[in-house]
Amino acid sequence: MLELAHRTVFFDHWRAGARVCAPGETPPKGSRVALCDVSIEIVPGERVAVIGPNGAGKTTLLCELARAAGVGADGAPRCVFVPSHDAFLPALSVRDYVMLGRTPHLSAWRRPARADDAAVDSAIASVGAEALAGRRMDALSSGELRRASIAFALATGAPALLLDEPTAHIDAAGRAAFFDLLRRIGRTIVMTIHEFPLPRGFFTRAVLLREGRLVADGPPAEVMSRYIDDTIQEG
Repeated sequence: MLELAHRTVFFDHWRAGARVCAPGETPPKGSRVALCDVSIEIVPGERVAVIGPNGAGKTTLLCELARAAGVGADGAPRCVFVPSHDAFLPALSVRDYVMLGRTPHLSAWRRPARADDAAVDSAIASVGAEALAGRRMDALSSGELRRASIAFALATGAPALLLDEPTAHIDAAGRAAFFDLLRRIGRTIVMTIHEFPLPRGFFTRAVLLREGRLVADGPPAEVMSRYIDDTIQEG
């Protein structure tokens, strides 16, 4: 299970990055609050859409879920956060990039073993990216990058994937193929998404964030209706 209990996160003007409030602490005056007293539980097998306007705290929610999940007894992550691909892309082949997902399973003095090679090959095959294995990450299309990033996540062995806007800049056909892929891999999914309508039948639940607060949580159709109504009233 992934969970947060009364999590408040703010950006301190005097320090780099986000800070989590300790119990009973309030954010300093003038700081930007990213999450405000958010509590959420994600049970295994759920596929959760995280929606809301820009700046609502969606990415911060994923980061905090990953931080709270930590690692299992074997040192492997309980979930893996896959950021949007606006960040720097490594000049690595897809296969070498996916192999980085095996890092939690490697000791400081051990090179990848047959089991690691098999896990990487399986992850690449699971997303249908065998033809991409030898290509460089910085030479892939948006849709190809999504496949590579999911293969990386699968290689970690984590049972839950936290995906930050994975369908951004992908056309309608590419989005449909991407959601079909996620159905097949059968992991717990928590995903921020801006493209509407939500794919029919994919998400089991949706949550709506506004100004760092979780304002709706339930069946996707109901939460989307709340989001649309709120947006119309604001307009």
